[in-house]
Amino acid sequence: MIHKTKNWIKRYGLAEIFGTITALSGAWISYHLTESLVVSAFTGMLSENIGYYGTVFTQDMIQRAKKHEKMTLGSSFIVLRNMFLEFGAGEALDSTLIRPLAMYWFPVFMENHMLGILIGKIAADLAFYIPTIVSYELRKKYLKD
Repeated sequence: MIHKTKNWIKRYGLAEIFGTITALSGAWISYHLTESLVVSAFTGMLSENIGYYGTVFTQDMIQRAKKHEKMTLGSSFIVLRNMFLEFGAGEALDSTLIRPLAMYWFPVFMENHMLGILIGKIAADLAFYIPTIVSYELRKKYLKD
């Protein structure tokens, strides 16, 4: 289990860092422009997705290049297919319900808007990673590129 945990940290750690930075930045900017918690929650969620999935896509393309694979449109589609299989189930529930609600309600109940956004993001991450890790492990086991 320790080996799998290290593998998950290696897989998701950098994406989490960039996702957190973009979530907080997007939420902060939109809140200060609009003073709307709803706009802030959705902007934070969308910003996080850009930072997170952009990092995952880049890492996966670099990994393919390290294997001396030719970088083609086809290899990009394979990476996107694998990402859809890995993240699709978790992301469907996460982006449509859990994360926007968590990133809205935590700031409502807390004195500090940005701390509320961060706590809401972390709460949503817990729900997101359960189906994501299961999908990742199944994809690795049954799908050979």
